[in-house]
Amino acid sequence: MPPKIRTVPTASGATAVQVIWRYTNRKPVLDHLGSAHTEEELALLIAQAQRLIDGDQLGLDLGIDNEVTMPAGTGAHDNPVPITSEKAGHLINAIRGAYQQLTLDHATDDDAVFFDLVAARLIHPGSKFESIETLAEVGRSSASYRTIQRRLPLYATTPFRDKVTHALATYAAIGPGVMVLFDVTTLYFETDKEDELRKPGFSKERRLEPQITVGLLSDARGFPLAIGAFEGNKAETQTMVPMIQRLQDAYGIDDITVVADAGMFSAGNKKAVVDAGLHYILGTKEREIPYPIAVWRKNHPDAVYTDGQVWTYADRAGRGPDGIPHTLTYYQYSWDRARRTLKGIDEQIAKAERAVAGQVPVKRNRYVDLKAPNKQVNHALAAKHRALAGVKGYETSRVDLDAAQVIDAYRQLFKIGKAFRMAKSDLKARPIFHRKKDSIDAHLTIVMAAMATGHVLEQASGLSLKRLIRTLKKYRSFTIKVAGHTVHAQSPVPAEVQNILDQLPRPSD
Repeated sequence: MPPKIRTVPTASGATAVQVIWRYTNRKPVLDHLGSAHTEEELALLIAQAQRLIDGDQLGLDLGIDNEVTMPAGTGAHDNPVPITSEKAGHLINAIRGAYQQLTLDHATDDDAVFFDLVAARLIHPGSKFESIETLAEVGRSSASYRTIQRRLPLYATTPFRDKVTHALATYAAIGPGVMVLFDVTTLYFETDKEDELRKPGFSKERRLEPQITVGLLSDARGFPLAIGAFEGNKAETQTMVPMIQRLQDAYGIDDITVVADAGMFSAGNKKAVVDAGLHYILGTKEREIPYPIAVWRKNHPDAVYTDGQVWTYADRAGRGPDGIPHTLTYYQYSWDRARRTLKGIDEQIAKAERAVAGQVPVKRNRYVDLKAPNKQVNHALAAKHRALAGVKGYETSRVDLDAAQVIDAYRQLFKIGKAFRMAKSDLKARPIFHRKKDSIDAHLTIVMAAMATGHVLEQASGLSLKRLIRTLKKYRSFTIKVAGHTVHAQSPVPAEVQNILDQLPRPSD
């Protein structure tokens, strides 16, 4: 069995922390680390136990000069030199440097608790209490759990969150005409009790627990700009405009183009965006062959689509008094997209033919026509789908952009998907255990700041966040008592790791 940490209550009311290495004759072989009387002491002991289990201390460059006389036996296996403190300084400095590069230290009035929560979420996501253990494990002292609880309501206030948003938007250098990406996800709760915020709603994972809807705005690089929580049963299309308005208010900018998937744009959303003087780029879903493509097919009956071919449709009914259309829709054909779609159509047609022949039971299949006198394969529908295979539509109110610019802007949406995946995996924004709305808002503010800090670290290092954290966490500095002298030591840093450190932003303090 792998080693594990065990906590045991003592007769005095303290909590003993032990590391169980194995069992011999059903009896544990263990090390006793000590007993804790406070939450902070418990966090430190658990962190010490985890370090003992990890056993990843690298060789130390003691840096002891020749004038220090080592007593006989000092540093021997049976008389090791005690380490009085240790710190993953390279890791903390990297996080601090990226945090300062975003000017989050100024935006938050250098709030140490907020920085610690952001750092802990980057190093090892967990609960607010677990963040104390995470920071202790890398040698950084943290505020008490009660202090953290007292600070959380501040991080949920609109002024504090707007300052964070303003700092991130300033770093992203957004300005007039900026394009922002929008997407939503759901966060579920480890409870079956709903309230005014946490409500059962549509879940892409088919979960039944109460949930909230979370909207995220990012720039075209996937860099987070704003995050917000909405009722769990609120439609995704009703979350976008409030998020954009919040960004406008926080940064004082009006000329914004929002890029989103077709599912985000209800007719009401589109009207609200236009009425607010904003622009949009969205992907469209085509059920019928678009008019410009139908005209082209009629005029070129023997021609076939070419990879990258584009058709343009101007909304004639939506032209202004100057004759310029209010919206344009570009349709582009992709050979690779068509290949994947046609393969699916062929597979469905083959299943439909077997079902019509009575070889297999009739299951859900769009190409089996059950309304006909005798069930038959709907080849007409298949032909229409083949004509649409590989065609994607992009509607925009930015009539000043050409097709390539519009399509390229839409394709950046995968970056906000990456940002959400980072929030859910690297930063573990869910499941969350907070119960009150201000705690949830504070949690999301911390997650957004951590996402932005992680984005800077990834861009600077060229490594994934997980790999960077894992690499830097190994290299530590130590304080050691030797023969009455205090000696500072550190793990040797290989050249390749030093190259990474040289690329990372350095803290100013």
